[in-house]
Amino acid sequence: MISLKIAPRHLQVLPLFASAALGFQVALVQAAQSPTYYDDALAVLSRNCAECHRPDAPNLGGITAPFSVLSYEEAKAWAPVIALRLEDGSMPPWGAHRQHQGSFKNERYISDEDKRLLLDWVAAGAAAGNPSQRPTDKELAPAALAPEPALAADGSSWWMGVPHARVAFPEPIEVCEQTRDWQPTIRMEVAAGDLSEPRWVKATEIRPGSSVMHHSVSNYLGVAVPGRGPQVYPQGWGFLLPADPLVTINMHYAKQSGPGTAIADDTTGGFLFYQPGDVIDHVVQNTIPMNRDIAIPPGDPNYMATHEHRIEQDILLLALAPHAHYRGKAVKLELELPQGPERETLLWVPDYDFNWQFHYEYKEPRFVPAGAKLHVTWWFDNSAANPANPDPTAEVRYGPRSVDEMMNARYYFTSAEPQGIVVGEEIPEELLARATQREHYLREQLAGWETAGLSERCQ
Repeated sequence: MISLKIAPRHLQVLPLFASAALGFQVALVQAAQSPTYYDDALAVLSRNCAECHRPDAPNLGGITAPFSVLSYEEAKAWAPVIALRLEDGSMPPWGAHRQHQGSFKNERYISDEDKRLLLDWVAAGAAAGNPSQRPTDKELAPAALAPEPALAADGSSWWMGVPHARVAFPEPIEVCEQTRDWQPTIRMEVAAGDLSEPRWVKATEIRPGSSVMHHSVSNYLGVAVPGRGPQVYPQGWGFLLPADPLVTINMHYAKQSGPGTAIADDTTGGFLFYQPGDVIDHVVQNTIPMNRDIAIPPGDPNYMATHEHRIEQDILLLALAPHAHYRGKAVKLELELPQGPERETLLWVPDYDFNWQFHYEYKEPRFVPAGAKLHVTWWFDNSAANPANPDPTAEVRYGPRSVDEMMNARYYFTSAEPQGIVVGEEIPEELLARATQREHYLREQLAGWETAGLSERCQ
């Protein structure tokens, strides 16, 4: 016969009680070690997110951040979205591959350590922690303390500073209920300041006048796209604005159609000028290498198109700004020096996003010798797997509409030789002739249609 010894009931419970107590203690230790907002997350959020996610968030190409990470209440409410966007890589928004880290101004790379801390903070419940541990303003990242916009006399706000001259539509543009994707070219008029004489421009800004502006391109004001602020040139860099310029802007309005969706847009633009006595060493130009001979087959998930562009003079390369539409998938810009044939990758964007088009400005402009070649390669996804694709059954060619495609590779540059132009003194004849020639060309392009496309807005 086998005898069994049964332990008293209280002795049977003790191991279970000890185990539960140990688990509770572990949980307390883990909770104590979890990141909190004031102790940990705020500093990380300030250096990675607060450039946009802050009070009085800047309007970047028609969009503003919907909450401030500098407020615990707002950050906690949006914590699940913060985690989602960190995990899928869409935030912080920045297209250039990490191999370029350190090359461009206003980069938005987040370190693996910072990303892990924020994800752990959200996973642990996005706890507040001790408010007394909140970093001081001096301890927060500079982006969190960026200056507020400057207010002009008319109440408008400008991130580059109050403009010396402003241009605007003759009257607000009606974007009708049935409009979904509309791209008119509109002539702007002088709203303030004096443009009767040639001026040297140091900064430009497009101030979107509605939430339905996706992007805009102006002949003199530059480009406004999601994620891009004013164009502010380095000291001593700028361009010549001719007297009485014809300022036009191509607007891209994108919205849902239907009753109650009509909106009036009053987008404006501003110029900041150099003052007499300032010296212009570098006159900024830009050009757009492109391949118009593209025909993307229906359903093609990885169509590739290339273009080769020769650089004719020694230049200083200031910035790169590639552009495509909804089917744009990736872009690579490579430089081949005259001694070739090796190529250097100037820019690799492996996951291009039409909704975030960046202006990649070098921290230090780089010298490129005459005879160098810029090799442009774009990849396009015209398949049903592309959620942004308007129609995967269509053959897509080059064109201005968003349902068409582009494979542009705009770059900004200047002659490598310093010019030493003193503002207020006589403008070199060659530069004045170049500006005048461009102005004549623009006027010829717009002859007979001051507001191109406006008649189509409600059709």
